[in-house]
Amino acid sequence: MLTAVVVAGCSSAGGTTDTASKETTEITFSSWLRGSKQVVDAYNSAQNEVHVTFKEVASAGDNYTQLTNQVKAGNAPDVVTVEYTRVTEMASQGVLKDISKEAGTLVKDSYPPFIQSLVNFGGSTWAVPLDAGVLQLYYRADLFEKYGISVPATWEEYKAAAKKVAAADPEARIGASAAGDSVLYAALAWQNGAKWASLEADGWKINIDTPETREAFKVQQDLLDANLVWSDKGPVLKQKQASGKILSVISGSWYAAGLQASFADQSGKWRVAPLPSPTSKPSAALYGGSTFGLSRNSSKADAGMKFIKWMTTNADGIKARVAGGSSSVFPVNEEARKAAAEAFKTEFFGGQNIYEVATKGMAAVREGWVWSPAYATTAAKLEDESTKVESGASRFADIFGPAQQATVSDLKNRGISVR
Repeated sequence: MLTAVVVAGCSSAGGTTDTASKETTEITFSSWLRGSKQVVDAYNSAQNEVHVTFKEVASAGDNYTQLTNQVKAGNAPDVVTVEYTRVTEMASQGVLKDISKEAGTLVKDSYPPFIQSLVNFGGSTWAVPLDAGVLQLYYRADLFEKYGISVPATWEEYKAAAKKVAAADPEARIGASAAGDSVLYAALAWQNGAKWASLEADGWKINIDTPETREAFKVQQDLLDANLVWSDKGPVLKQKQASGKILSVISGSWYAAGLQASFADQSGKWRVAPLPSPTSKPSAALYGGSTFGLSRNSSKADAGMKFIKWMTTNADGIKARVAGGSSSVFPVNEEARKAAAEAFKTEFFGGQNIYEVATKGMAAVREGWVWSPAYATTAAKLEDESTKVESGASRFADIFGPAQQATVSDLKNRGISVR
């Protein structure tokens, strides 16, 4: 019954295999990910069985409404890009095709359990993972030395370092506040052992407002209350980072390429370290990461899966994405990850192998996290409630209850079993 509730309307439209032919099969692929065009060009040059036409999407924010509308109109691309946060939602809304037959074994054999839980649910496989956006600490090694602080291993050490920086220089801060970033909220809760959603025998269970979640934000609230982190946004933060007034940034492994593109004049000064942990034991989570799936409209599953497998596990596919310097993708597949590390130029990070750091971080990611089919609603409510936190009218601990209520309400309104 549960499977019927979750995946109703998600059955394949059209055939699932290509008609046997010696002719080249034409497929389409949409994405906003850095290096996607280079990947397509490399694939088309490497073989002649499948030809891929690339359709660029402006941003991740534009992707999901566009995909939903395209599927309804019957003209969605064959291969689509979906972030982990939205796989469950896109599957439950009938955007993604069930690819258990084509990719179930690949996902089971090539990816760790915590990644499998992000693309498998309802007894089916819905997408093939590309990368893990391991949350970690990017820091200015020269400024850490200037202010006499060590790389913090725990959040308490991070807070102590923040106090030291602010006391030494009122114009500098160790980093920026987490306020307003709903994906970072989820990652910090995940790191602390929270599980915001789970699919059980009688439906979806939503557990956003929990002691584990609230506890994860005690240090973040302390930092904000004491003005130990910048609370500015966008361009202002970028200016502070450019002028050396931000010593570190907490972000995903994918951020490395963007960092060196935006602050090329700071080459050699940045390093990467594991995310500070709630305890002395290393603990991490994902902050982003993407997958590839087949749209419900696609009738070219065989050709689409050949391309997806090449993009996610083939060394040449990964090198094509990384070699130009526009991407620092951290593939989940081990062989693909080795190829990415070989292709990534390390000069900006002083010769540091940042892939080794992310690999250790991935090993510390807690298992069992699942994204609900209504995460977009969760995120919107968290961001709405965050304005009160930023103004001082509310606290981090107060925003998770409303987010839970909004999520449960949305699921019920969509006829999805929830408790």
